[in-house]
Amino acid sequence: MKMFRKITSLGVAAILTVTLTACGSTKSDSGQPAGSNSPKSTAAAAVEKIKISMWSQFSDPNSKDGGFIGFYKALDATKAKFPNVEIEHTGIGGEAYKTKIKTASAANELPDIFFSWGGGFAQPFVAGNRILPLQDLAKDGTIDKLVQGTTDNFTFDNKLYGLPTNIATANLYINTELFQAAGAKVPATWEDLLADINLLKAKNITPIALGAKDRWPAMFWNSILDIRMGGTAAVNATLNKTASFDTPDFQAAGRKYKELIDAKAFGENPLGTSYDESINMFLTGKAAILYMGAWVNGQINAPDSAVKGKVDVVKFPTISGGKGNADEWHGGSGESFFINKDVKNKERVWEVYKYFMETMAKEVYLAGSGSSAWKGDLGDTSKVDPLAVKIGQLSAKATGFSYWWDQMLSGNDTESMFGSLMKFTAGKVTPEEFTKELQSKINPGK
Repeated sequence: MKMFRKITSLGVAAILTVTLTACGSTKSDSGQPAGSNSPKSTAAAAVEKIKISMWSQFSDPNSKDGGFIGFYKALDATKAKFPNVEIEHTGIGGEAYKTKIKTASAANELPDIFFSWGGGFAQPFVAGNRILPLQDLAKDGTIDKLVQGTTDNFTFDNKLYGLPTNIATANLYINTELFQAAGAKVPATWEDLLADINLLKAKNITPIALGAKDRWPAMFWNSILDIRMGGTAAVNATLNKTASFDTPDFQAAGRKYKELIDAKAFGENPLGTSYDESINMFLTGKAAILYMGAWVNGQINAPDSAVKGKVDVVKFPTISGGKGNADEWHGGSGESFFINKDVKNKERVWEVYKYFMETMAKEVYLAGSGSSAWKGDLGDTSKVDPLAVKIGQLSAKATGFSYWWDQMLSGNDTESMFGSLMKFTAGKVTPEEFTKELQSKINPGK
């Protein structure tokens, strides 16, 4: 999906030194006396090489997506940092990646390190004993370097399985040039948004680029409307299977979504446009509004972008009568890399892994795609994408987050959610039927 994020040779030498000292042995790993000047023992300690296999969804090293940029910069930096570690990366794009890692997990053929989402998506890997718990390794000071709450989606039964990279949020992007041409204003309320949609349509401008053909962009709109009507706590309770989808608040959110569909806010055929096509519509000035993750910042402000300098980002409008507020966000920290439980050279892999994760967090932020989940100096931030800077300012006072539904739900629940949402988007069920169907399929009995 969207998708969407971070030791030195001296460190390796230090580890080897500590190991030899702790053992109190008079023999080296090669069988030579400890401290021997034997060329064989010196070479073994200094240049022993290992190979680490890594899979990710970052398939295109030339992508302008901030997440991709950050990933490849972190990968290159890690390779340079550890010359005696060969990282063999395989990138698989889109839904094919999810299929590949699920298949590999079932066959117990996962790579040493692999990209994953947290929440419900990660649960089968945990249940199948496929990934390495990190809580003991992370007591080396790593936990203290993380922003509080950013490991929640990677923690199961009080065990930590992944480190975060970034805090991702879905944001409302508006093309200020198109807004001005239509006489529309930045929407602060739901009524403002509906008025803008009518003004844009009158100028033959598609109001909102959706991309529902790929399903998850429609989920973003449904999710934020649920957040505005019910609040993040209520939404998270349903995703955690402790509350009901079929409530007056979520029914009201469904009616808001239907208002947009009926108003042709997403165009004549909401299901007819893919994610890539919808992004292209926005980037070429054919659509005025985009509700999407910060990973699009790099594309919007790329040197050759037709909308560079013409786009502003704002909080999603408030809705009168809703229990949510403007400082509750769709998003959070939900993407990570996991380490295979059966990985060899665990301690060395951990050192490489944590360096890579922290570096990726920094580079993704510098590429303008989400705030870093790691504390500390981010280096020269003077050239950080202005949209990313503003998103950081807008979300600094966040009072709640609710992460992507397709990652929080697991297995058949995710497919059930998408199936129901697509029927609803196609106008085949009412808002009330939609919430009842979600409840019956995902949270029966709640």
